[in-house]
Amino acid sequence: MIEVNNLSKSYANIPVLKNISLNLKGNRIHFIMGKNGSGKTTFIKCLLGLEHYEGTITYSGKVLEDVRKSIFAIFDDIPLYNDLNGFQNIRLMLSDKKFFDKNYILELGLLTDQKLKEYVKNYSLGERKKLALIAAILNKPRYLIIDEISNGLDIETLESLQEKLNDLSHHSLILATGHHFEFYENIVNELLVLNVGTITHISNYKKGGDKLYEIYKQYITSSK
Repeated sequence: MIEVNNLSKSYANIPVLKNISLNLKGNRIHFIMGKNGSGKTTFIKCLLGLEHYEGTITYSGKVLEDVRKSIFAIFDDIPLYNDLNGFQNIRLMLSDKKFFDKNYILELGLLTDQKLKEYVKNYSLGERKKLALIAAILNKPRYLIIDEISNGLDIETLESLQEKLNDLSHHSLILATGHHFEFYENIVNELLVLNVGTITHISNYKKGGDKLYEIYKQYITSSK
């Protein structure tokens, strides 16, 4: 579980996040939706300790420093070593090198052996995301945080990614942001709607029968 209490964040005295309190349960996929610039990435960076903030954030009662090895994050601009190949980058992204398993990496089918032997500087955005996803799967993190992961991926990869995220959610708390509602529609368990600095937490949203876009319109476009 991730416990957020009275989280606030401002830039140049302009509030972006306003006194947010919520609990995110484990073994579930949580999806943050909101307009561009609404603070979704800022919220994630606060969770990861990449931004200063007011309030408290704990992971099953523990502070960030005590659980860092249990957290894996994938951002849209993934920092990789361009002059190393795919296999080498995966090794560097693992919290424990014993997790490296070349045969299993190839069985995942996300990248070929030939591609993984190439320098990462030759990878497309989609291939870079696949590389980070492979590392996430090998790490089996307790907390997986992903930002706009579906951007730049083809249909086949998106379908495979849905399956992989579902599998990961059996032992991980997954928190995702994005605008690709169709991709997340069938795999999300809980919604976080970020609007004007506050978050509306919707548990088991599927019970209402609404689609993600309908909820987006209800909570965000109606507030113009």
